[in-house]
Amino acid sequence: MKAAQTTAPKARRYHVLVIDAHPRADSFCSGVVAAVANGASSASHEVRWLALRELTFDLSYKGQPLESSLVHTRQELLWAEHLIFVYPIWWGTMPALLKGWLDRVLLPGFAFEEREDGGWEGLLGGRSATLIATMDTPRWIFSAILHSCSIRALRDATLRFCGISTVRTLLFSPIRTSTPAQRQHWLAQAAQTGSQLDSILRTGWRARLRVWLQALRPQFYFFPWLALTAGAITASAERSAPWHWAPYLLCWAAAWLLEAVAVLTNEINDLPTDTLNQNSGPFTGGSRVLVQKILTTQQLQHARTAATAGIGAIFLLLLTLVPTVHSRDALIVMLAGLLLAVGYTAPPLKLAYRTCGEIDVALTHSILVILLGHISQGGALDSSRPWLLAAPAFLAILPAIILAGFPDLEADTAVGKQTLVARCGRRIAAGVAMACTLLALGLHAALFASPWWFFLLMLLHAGALVFSIATYLRQPHSGRINALLTLALSYMLWFVWSPWFHHD
Repeated sequence: MKAAQTTAPKARRYHVLVIDAHPRADSFCSGVVAAVANGASSASHEVRWLALRELTFDLSYKGQPLESSLVHTRQELLWAEHLIFVYPIWWGTMPALLKGWLDRVLLPGFAFEEREDGGWEGLLGGRSATLIATMDTPRWIFSAILHSCSIRALRDATLRFCGISTVRTLLFSPIRTSTPAQRQHWLAQAAQTGSQLDSILRTGWRARLRVWLQALRPQFYFFPWLALTAGAITASAERSAPWHWAPYLLCWAAAWLLEAVAVLTNEINDLPTDTLNQNSGPFTGGSRVLVQKILTTQQLQHARTAATAGIGAIFLLLLTLVPTVHSRDALIVMLAGLLLAVGYTAPPLKLAYRTCGEIDVALTHSILVILLGHISQGGALDSSRPWLLAAPAFLAILPAIILAGFPDLEADTAVGKQTLVARCGRRIAAGVAMACTLLALGLHAALFASPWWFFLLMLLHAGALVFSIATYLRQPHSGRINALLTLALSYMLWFVWSPWFHHD
């Protein structure tokens, strides 16, 4: 009988550009460059070297045309899939050679794109980087006192700004007092980094975590949790029953997975409009992981499949482990949530393209999550409490969803996405948003006798939102409206606190 064999995933071969940024050729950095490059070559990666000291160019940027050597390095950057920077840390930062090269090469239109509204877009997305730095400063001083200033400047303020994600950082220190054995160990570590580049890029969890957090857009998960908790409180109060943590946490996970399915589906199907969008921000224009080629459509599809499978597993757990949960009601809510999450942008429904997207999002973020929370504590769909709670919440969510279409208007119109603002124009859409703001407040006042101070705060927030929308209309413009969207999104929060005051 033959032993079972496991097939390791096929290693990927990368275009690797090793950038030697030390001003001298006889430095320890040169040995590091050779070690990491040879290590990458031994793993069959295609490796090119770039010694900045051998280039002829003016270090200071004066608006002059690029020298021929810099034109060549730009071509090398576009060829590369992974960049390895090797440089010394002098005076807590990078050498003037590296700084000058970055200043001259990473210019607008090549490395990033400036927008009229002050935003930016990285143009070198889909690439990754490794940073290897040498220094005489002890590492604990560099980290604790200097706050890793050189690494942060290159990794965050430069590479990430241009769309390049850093997957590994190596610091070799102190160089001046190091022994030959220590230096050999560092060279071996550099060679290993090059030879294991494929596995590093596959398993560099910090960089991958940042990428997936960007893709999943965690800023949209807070409100569903509050709405679900409000629904759970209504059921617990209605049944005068103790709080059940297991089904609550399971339904909370299901609500977040539904949100993930919606976000990933939108990212896949909204790629044409996101590509054209010049006003993307934290709340609009997608996460940019596809536009910047950080992730692939296939990766997002796999993640969506996993999230959908997770929802199914949660339903089975509720069915088998929690007898207090109405399984039929839970199934109805979860299936409805999946339908609306996928149907928002995916065919055949494509509700966001038929001027129904605002209703879709308002439903999923009000009644569906409130009902899911209600069910988690043994409540049923025929109870009036969650529906009464959801009615003003539904109206309160609509202004934020409507306004979110304003920065996307030009891009959505170009691809035929008929949001409310694309179909009716900014003035009518803004009028609907203001009307929903006031209707939500009035309906809440009619249904719930909240403390006077609470209602006063709601009234002030509603007034500020209506005033801000009216002010925007007086000077209509294309561009991001992050402050206005933040005001609209935070308005939603007032409408899920009512159960805390009415739990008898």
